[in-house]
Amino acid sequence: MDDIIGYAVVFFIISGLIYALVKQIDDTKSSENSGGNPLFRKQLQRKNKVMTATLFGILLFFTLNIISGITSMPVSNSITVIGIFVSFSIYLYAMFVMPPKEENQRFLKN
Repeated sequence: MDDIIGYAVVFFIISGLIYALVKQIDDTKSSENSGGNPLFRKQLQRKNKVMTATLFGILLFFTLNIISGITSMPVSNSITVIGIFVSFSIYLYAMFVMPPKEENQRFLKN
């Protein structure tokens, strides 16, 4: 019974990560067509691309961690855990520290 609950939890985590990745890809595509300041658009595109790549890394390393726990793979669990931690850290950095800044630039005439 505990195995079924464990597999269900892993299934929900992986499906949530896949859903988040699909939403992030949609956000990345929509940021390319957004209007406004070109500097703001470029910063938003960079942020979305970093978040998409790291979310894919989280999903990949988490799946490898689960697979390496079930079967005997040459990838160790400690490497996959470090990969998840680094990817998640970069994702949080991109989410909170890299917000695009909307700047109203006024050009003064001399």
